[in-house]
Amino acid sequence: MDDLIECPNAPQDIWPLKRGDTLSSHDWFPFFTHRFLGSSFVRRCRVTGRREDIGTAVILWAESMRQDPAGTLPPGDLDLADLAHFHCMEEWQQAKENVLYGWVPVLVEDPRTGEFETKLGHPGMIEDIVQDMHKRKKGRDHAREAQNLATKKFRIRDKMRAMGVDEHIVSDDRAVTALAEFFAQSGLYITPDNVRTAMIEVLGYTGKVTPISAARER
Repeated sequence: MDDLIECPNAPQDIWPLKRGDTLSSHDWFPFFTHRFLGSSFVRRCRVTGRREDIGTAVILWAESMRQDPAGTLPPGDLDLADLAHFHCMEEWQQAKENVLYGWVPVLVEDPRTGEFETKLGHPGMIEDIVQDMHKRKKGRDHAREAQNLATKKFRIRDKMRAMGVDEHIVSDDRAVTALAEFFAQSGLYITPDNVRTAMIEVLGYTGKVTPISAARER
């Protein structure tokens, strides 16, 4: 946020910005306290007698986290005034210069069409916050996927044992992982019949499988 330039006319390409990179499900974001208090932005608002612009800027930072992509703002004054909770354009115009300090035009790509649109981005503290949040999100997603895979593997092994599948196949982690990935992609329920079908399709397994009723009588 320190020593940032005013918004230039030409859009800039800062961090990779694509539609769909959202954080709208998050109700918080990290705040770099020392960096904020020592920033040129806070100093600018103080010396220009516009301390109230600090609060308005924070509102827009929070709103930017709910945009698509996260960390951007619409470029139009009407949209910005609405997001900043102003009731008239005159008040927004008075605050605009300070509030948008550090924000620059950026290009946002739509992966579906390959087209670009211009929005406002903040190549400083907001960029760092968004990248940190995406790292946290990816970490949680990976952990959730790993837990879901582990649960599927447990249920598949349980069904395989009930079906009387040889233990050396049940304990083969690569084979069971391949089956779990099959179920994850197909969306099928892990039932004995579906496990039997998956073993044939994924593993090429054609060995005899003990009927469930017979396996339960052991």
